[in-house]
Amino acid sequence: MVGRILDVHGGNNVLDCCLRTKETPIPWRIVQDYRLQLVQDGCNIPATVFITTKGKRLCAPPQAPWVVQLQKKLDASHARKARLEGK
Repeated sequence: MVGRILDVHGGNNVLDCCLRTKETPIPWRIVQDYRLQLVQDGCNIPATVFITTKGKRLCAPPQAPWVVQLQKKLDASHARKARLEGK
C-alpha cells in the first residue's frame, strides 16, 4: 500500500489513513465519491480521500482549489441523483 497505513486503536477499530497527499489534480470523470480524513479521527494529516470508479482511494490536500471544486461537483451530482430517484 503506497500512501496509506492501517492503524489499530483498541478493539476492532481500524483506520485507513493517508500518510501524504498529492497536488496533482484528479480528473473528475474517474471519481465517484469522496470522504474527509480528519486529524481528530485519529489520522496524522487532514486529507480529502477521493474514491475512483475502480475503487481506488486517492489522497488530496483538502484546501487545494481543485479539490474544493471537485467536491462541489460531486456534491451537486449526488444531489441531482437523489432528486431524480425521489421523483
